[in-house]
Amino acid sequence: MPTKVDLTFCGGIREIGGNSVLLEDHLYNVKLFIDFGINIKRYNEYYEYSQTPQSVDELIKLGLMPDEAELGYINLYQRNSIKIKNKKSEKSSNIDGILISHPHRDHFLGLSFLNRDIPIYTGVFTKKIISAYYKCTKRSNINNYTGLKWNLFRTGDIININGLEIIPFHVDHSIPASYGFIIKTSAGNMVYTGDFRMHGPLSWMTYDFLKEIKKSEVKTLICEGTHVHQGRMESENKVKKHLKQLLKEMSFDYALVKYDRLDWDRFRTYSVIAKKNGWNYIITEKDAYFYYLMNKDKLYATMTHPNIVDDDHILIIADGDVRFKWQEKIRTHLYKAGKGKRILKTQDINRLNGKFILYVTRLPMSLIKQLFTKFNGVFISSHLDPYTEEYIDNNNSISRKLMQFGIPSYQIHASGHAMPHDLYNFIVEVNPKILIPIHTENPHFFETLLKDFDIKILNPKKYEKINFG
Repeated sequence: MPTKVDLTFCGGIREIGGNSVLLEDHLYNVKLFIDFGINIKRYNEYYEYSQTPQSVDELIKLGLMPDEAELGYINLYQRNSIKIKNKKSEKSSNIDGILISHPHRDHFLGLSFLNRDIPIYTGVFTKKIISAYYKCTKRSNINNYTGLKWNLFRTGDIININGLEIIPFHVDHSIPASYGFIIKTSAGNMVYTGDFRMHGPLSWMTYDFLKEIKKSEVKTLICEGTHVHQGRMESENKVKKHLKQLLKEMSFDYALVKYDRLDWDRFRTYSVIAKKNGWNYIITEKDAYFYYLMNKDKLYATMTHPNIVDDDHILIIADGDVRFKWQEKIRTHLYKAGKGKRILKTQDINRLNGKFILYVTRLPMSLIKQLFTKFNGVFISSHLDPYTEEYIDNNNSISRKLMQFGIPSYQIHASGHAMPHDLYNFIVEVNPKILIPIHTENPHFFETLLKDFDIKILNPKKYEKINFG
């Protein structure tokens, strides 16, 4: 008797990031990818910051993208030039959709190469963040979202694909617009957690998701396990407390801070502290334009503050003459609002009076010269995790460079992922018949944690097809 449902893990299995799970429900005749990311850590091993792959086939050979030949599917990818504006692809695909859980690149970056005939299902604000990322980054074949067929949802909506029902729910993560899914397959209810935590400022959303899951029996739980092997007692509130204490007692002129641009909670934390202390908060104009795009959506009150135009304590470093549209747009918005004086050149930094916080992702020599000729500072790393989802993890190289100038370094952060005890409690409460760990390098830890429970734990190999009757 043929199986009702098959799962094939094309990425994210025994690794952190690069999630890509093919769900085939034969009763509903649905073929659906859950997330379509690239493992950023491994990607950075092959490509320098300014480099991009020549083609999707190059990424497939490196094992960074699903191999359509391995899967037996046709026309998964578009291989036209990025210069062609694709409103409709030349050939149709037999994939019915791509479901994106949240806007971290290790979960969506593969969309750049996708056949434009395939529908993309994602949250309203998830799509907004992906679009903002596209607008603020140099266009290339790995940053091309032109012509995609977006199908947008909100928490509690029911996505229906040929009768297969999927219910999305907000979860707390290190980035807004993160979702988990309850999928009502013909072989029983399946839950895909996406990336989540239970110690963040919006942890109530994760608990709401858990509450909804428990309303019915769960056959299969696909659960993230980034930190299943190690944890710490932390929260965003503790981050605020430690930052306030450090900066209150700070005898320095400035603090260099580093975190992922997409971490809105961390941006808000630093901005609020700077404003309360009467300090300037300095960011690049690329960051300013990204945050300005986030401010524009009035549907989400949490994204309207800090406000790039209204908050005068936020200063913006201009990167030379206008070369990109986004540069022209952010400068135009600020000058129209009468806020042009807040735009600085790098050399203007050493003319500032009073203390300031400066957000950096890298440390160019031009900036070092401006800072170290006049000021005495400190470096604070608030990077989310050592598994860097968005940027090259250069915290150590920055710290080493700063040591030469006698600049001390601190690490103050809260992870975007659930701790071991939270994973344990979440899984026990869901009580699935089958558990499949994903987004983890240590899936065997689940066997130890859950040895006293009647839960079957599967650790499939890449491209191994799992059948459910």
